[in-house]
Amino acid sequence: MKRIGVLVAITVALSFIVSTGRAQDQVSSDEQVQAYIEMIRKDIRTDRNTIVDQAMNLEPADKAKFWFVYDKYAQEIKGIWDQRVANILKYAENFEKMTDATADELATKAIDLRTKELAILKKYYGEMKKDLGPRVAGRFYQVETMLGNVIGLQISAQIPLVE
Repeated sequence: MKRIGVLVAITVALSFIVSTGRAQDQVSSDEQVQAYIEMIRKDIRTDRNTIVDQAMNLEPADKAKFWFVYDKYAQEIKGIWDQRVANILKYAENFEKMTDATADELATKAIDLRTKELAILKKYYGEMKKDLGPRVAGRFYQVETMLGNVIGLQISAQIPLVE
């Protein structure tokens, strides 16, 4: 029963950006979570681009340069988020039968993913700085950090602590 609660909490956490009234077919909890994740990811990418575009507030000439670099960044960071989702799902699968070894594996993976995420952010900060200057690059860093923090907080707040 706790596993279903964990899956529901994860589903709620992953759906924080989108509220939909779409009915889901009667499928297993794992399939529901996977379906929600796919639906939400599509919406997050759309919403995120809108938020980033408004926050960056770039002149038309700089927008093309920015989005060329940002699209590469988004593609690379998507790989990290894919791995994060897989790690969260593995946590849910093991929640009721968590061993010290599994807890260590999951935590180590989460730390490694955060390290990789920061490395990617640093890499693209450098590209933005080179192509658009330090102020635009700094704004890019701020916007991505704020979005990442909000998403991370929303997800973390819904996932129960290891028992």
